[in-house]
Amino acid sequence: MEKLAAMRKAAAGQAFPESKIGKCSCKPVRKGMEKQFDQSKIMLNGGNCMSRRKPFCRCLAAVVLAAVTATSALPVAADYDAAPLDATSWDGIMTTASTASVTFTAAQGTLESAYAEWNAVSGATDYHVYVKSGSSYTLVDNMLVRQYPTCFRVDVPGLAAGSYQLKVVPVIGGKEDESKAGETAALNVEAHDRSGFGFVEGTSSGAYNEDGTLKENAIVVYVTDANKDTVTASIDSTGKGAADVTGVQNIITAYKKNKEPRPLCLRFLGNITDPADMPKGDLMIDTAKAGITVEGIGTDTVFNGFGLVMKNCSNVEVRNIGFMNCNSSEGDDCGLQQGNDHIWVHNCDFFYGDAGSDADQVKGDGALDTKTSTYVTHSYNHFWDNGKCNLQGMKSESETNYITYHHNWYDHSDSRHPRIRTCSVHCYNNYYDGNAKYGIGVTKGASAFAENNYFRNCKNPMMSSGQGTDALGEGTFSGEPGGIIKAYGNYIEGAQSYIPYSENSTSFDAYEVSDPSEKVPGDVKTVSGGTGYNNFDTDSSIMYSYKADAAADVPAIVTAKAGRVQGGDLQWKFDNSVDDASYAVNQALKDALVNYKPTVIAIGGGFTDNTSDPIVTTATTAVSNTTTTTKTTVSVTASSTGATTVSTTGRVTVPTTPDVPAAGDIFCSPNGTGSGDSEKDPTSVTNAISKLTAGHTIYLLGGTYKFSEMILIDSSNSGTANAMKTIKPYNGADVVFDFSGQGEANASKRGIVLDGDYWHFYGFEITKAADNGMLLSGSNNTIERMVFNDNQDTGLQLSRYNTSAAAIADWPSNNLILNCTSKNNCDDKTMENADGFAAKLTCGEGNVFDGCMSYNNSDDGWDLYAKTETGPIGVVTIQNCAAFRNGYTEFGEGYGNCDGNGFKLGGGGVGTAHVVKNCLAFENLNCGFTDNNNPKLGSLTNCTAYNNNLGGNKKYNIACYRCDDPGADFSNVISYFSKGNLTSNLGVSGVAVANDKFWGTIQNSIYYNGAYYQVGEKTAIDNEKNTKVGTKGAAISDDDFEAVTVPQMGTDFDTAWRNSDGSISTHGFMQVKESSALYSILGAKFQQIDTPPVVTTATTKATEETTTAAVTSETTKESASETTASETTASAATSDSTASKTTEKTTAAPEETTTAPVTTVSVDPSALYGDVNLDGDVDLADAVLLNKAISGAVELGAKQRINAECYADGVVTVDDSMTLLQFLVHLRNSLPVQPS
Repeated sequence: MEKLAAMRKAAAGQAFPESKIGKCSCKPVRKGMEKQFDQSKIMLNGGNCMSRRKPFCRCLAAVVLAAVTATSALPVAADYDAAPLDATSWDGIMTTASTASVTFTAAQGTLESAYAEWNAVSGATDYHVYVKSGSSYTLVDNMLVRQYPTCFRVDVPGLAAGSYQLKVVPVIGGKEDESKAGETAALNVEAHDRSGFGFVEGTSSGAYNEDGTLKENAIVVYVTDANKDTVTASIDSTGKGAADVTGVQNIITAYKKNKEPRPLCLRFLGNITDPADMPKGDLMIDTAKAGITVEGIGTDTVFNGFGLVMKNCSNVEVRNIGFMNCNSSEGDDCGLQQGNDHIWVHNCDFFYGDAGSDADQVKGDGALDTKTSTYVTHSYNHFWDNGKCNLQGMKSESETNYITYHHNWYDHSDSRHPRIRTCSVHCYNNYYDGNAKYGIGVTKGASAFAENNYFRNCKNPMMSSGQGTDALGEGTFSGEPGGIIKAYGNYIEGAQSYIPYSENSTSFDAYEVSDPSEKVPGDVKTVSGGTGYNNFDTDSSIMYSYKADAAADVPAIVTAKAGRVQGGDLQWKFDNSVDDASYAVNQALKDALVNYKPTVIAIGGGFTDNTSDPIVTTATTAVSNTTTTTKTTVSVTASSTGATTVSTTGRVTVPTTPDVPAAGDIFCSPNGTGSGDSEKDPTSVTNAISKLTAGHTIYLLGGTYKFSEMILIDSSNSGTANAMKTIKPYNGADVVFDFSGQGEANASKRGIVLDGDYWHFYGFEITKAADNGMLLSGSNNTIERMVFNDNQDTGLQLSRYNTSAAAIADWPSNNLILNCTSKNNCDDKTMENADGFAAKLTCGEGNVFDGCMSYNNSDDGWDLYAKTETGPIGVVTIQNCAAFRNGYTEFGEGYGNCDGNGFKLGGGGVGTAHVVKNCLAFENLNCGFTDNNNPKLGSLTNCTAYNNNLGGNKKYNIACYRCDDPGADFSNVISYFSKGNLTSNLGVSGVAVANDKFWGTIQNSIYYNGAYYQVGEKTAIDNEKNTKVGTKGAAISDDDFEAVTVPQMGTDFDTAWRNSDGSISTHGFMQVKESSALYSILGAKFQQIDTPPVVTTATTKATEETTTAAVTSETTKESASETTASETTASAATSDSTASKTTEKTTAAPEETTTAPVTTVSVDPSALYGDVNLDGDVDLADAVLLNKAISGAVELGAKQRINAECYADGVVTVDDSMTLLQFLVHLRNSLPVQPS
């Protein structure tokens, strides 16, 4: 009870007096982690491909199973430790249903900590987490539990090396519910590497013991951005007894007089911005000797905008903090200013600071500088392109201070790695990774021992002032006297200059020895200053015990362990071809840092019982090259009446996987005039389009691209089926193509005309064109995640460009428009032309709209009009789409004689059998769905029409009554009016209820004709003659739906209603409740879309027959409804192919039990199945990334989706994840696996 009381006190902003145990965003296994398992590669014949996997023990696979599946709870560790798993054991784990409601999605032991992530438990308002060591359980502090958009997470610091389990118990109704608890498998915790001078003649472990556990009497304070100025701790600052101290800086300052003997552990959580009280703009630890640890919890602790300063301190540890955007006028990111001893800064991330006033401060001031301080260790830190990393020593220093730098990752940073004055410094096992200026520099008589470091493309690995490499130029070190570097076992590649003593015994960079114990002779002197080497490293009275790793192993070790937990929440992949030699600011990285947003929803309490509420989606910044991206929170609240309120900012386009440019790709910027060969030398869009070759990509750097002329991609400028041409923002940058320079409406001035074939447009906005935003007149193109906004005609139109294309075979065909949005397109003169999307007049076969939204356009949402002069157009498939509020714009335009329909499915009396599946139409000015006099309309399946006909023009929710040749098929359709729920800011007087009209056959549907009618079995219907079929008086009300109100006009639905993969989620709006009697009808369903993806690759007839064949069981029948039937589309060109038969086993109610057919896909000989992260290997990291993709946490690219098809059924599901993991533990010998 005392512990629970302490937890409640801490959650209210108090300190934990004696917390003993106690690391967060959801992310994949970090780069380099696979190196810890096995370096070997096994080549296995996988049918038509060769898959490379890195083997690891099966007991390890069992431990990490929680990280790659969310479908099973794990048994306790004993189930795995006795012996490796055999196939039977594996199958038991994979198929046994868990009785616990806590389902782990990730769990792992790390360095003196462990973490777990789990899904929300229904009804839970809190979670108690216990750490198990041996047979005992210890409750951890509640402040270590946080809620994120896709999971809950706990990080438990203070664990000694060993094996632990974490148990999570949900609190429901104020009580622990053990029946819904979950417990991880055994998690292996490793010790931190306490090596270096920081542990000579004392300790630098701060508030922790040397085994990693928290000291018995430590004061623990949890600091968040919300409580940083109000958090309170009871501290004896005067020697007269403890008293409450408020605010994080005041708590630190209370240790200045050293009256408080208890050590202090400051645990920071999340994104911390400037506290109100900071001396000189930074947090300052001044004259503290009791032992202080400043640590971040989890992956996402950031000091954003300020730094940390230490002076006159002893025994201070700083760990797991990300430093970014530090104000350079206020100092370094982390600075040891003066008089310190026994300081340990480790496992931190150092990013750019704000530009300072000096020329060398363009990337900020020093990252981690050390001045007049001794017995210091800086280890396992990650420096991200910093300009000045480590200044070691002041000009005024004369004494010899002892410092160690080991296992740091100097990731494309420029200089000072470190820059050493006077001191004795041991630099070992550091990774110098593409450094544009120099590595280690020594001046003013310093002695440095450089041992087993790895220098990759470090321009000048080692330099001494005034001699060797430094003497070849103008001098790097301001004319200071030189120092001596002793070198042993270093690996150097790609250096511009390195001069060892053996090559020049007078003017050299370093003195190389054949053994670490070898001393540097006394006659080896510097050119400037005449000083020698003091041989501190061979003096047993000075030097410490340590074990250096081999230089060849350094990159793998350092990239796996340096920086924050799991590499931190913001990760970046540099372009070695550019960044190795460049010391300019990487603007894309800079933009990502400036636009960094936290993702944590709640810390220590205030939890919801749904990890998808709030909904969180990736946010658009100028660029976000982050493996775990910055986020935009979309708050979703459901009222007791079923209303849903959504508030959001930011558009969702950022890919999670960083782009990896290849030779032949082209970079563009809004004002680019260069070659386009690199991000630093971008060209113009028009130049890039003209010279892009098949299989390559145009990368658009962030910004607004302004155009006054149309961009034409002509028919001769095409990719191929196996090598498309792609244009997309670089690493998710915010890109807008603005054609406002075209002026007034002009039919000859579209924004973009895509007359070429095999192009892929992805992820940016086209706006303000004088006609169409885009005219798509080519074939076999993919238009994905594009936004067409405020153009002066239809946002995206599919029609011919060349009027000589007279036959349907010459018209645009087999195009996929995927997860796009079109809004506010308006032709001012008539309001009758600007649709959201149109495939009309001269449009070929096989065009598909999937997951698209069209709203607030002045004419229709979709227009499939045809006319007799040109004849029928090809069949268009519209699936998983929404059309709403068409006939008027958000700017108040329209409401006149426009058509104003949601889905206009033809026209002119010219027939085509268009297919509409799983679509929603609401609040359109006129009809929701209309055949518009298309006599051959094909089908409407799983569609919902709600509150259409706002113009009072006697229109209908559904007006499909002229499709009499031979009649359309309507199934699982819902038409419903609820006048009181009309959105309030639409500028209309209300909803005019009108009768629905159909012609054809109808089944399993509800419609309105003077009353609601419910239809069960398929029956003919002809409402033109007012024939009424079905049961009158069907029970339908607001209560049948999860929500019946919708966000107001002006909401950015492209953000609010998109899943992480770009598909639509209405967050319950017009989704039939599972408890409703109408659930068998369903209507449109968006939260769990089961429609298989459209494959646009052309296939042969033989292939189509293979891929649509069903496996025969006891009973086979034609599916009665497309709700349960499976239609396999082998090619967009064959979208009108016959649906496959559904095969089922005979049951008592066979009409309700169906089994989807088995679908197989051809093996792609170019694919490396299982290599989801595209690093050339198949390993655990791929399994983790695949699982996150399946859960919607990340989005896979096209190549990644192909490689992810480990279970070759045409879709990426948990079956692929299970198959991949079985392959990794040698239960399967090849990939992919064909369904059986």
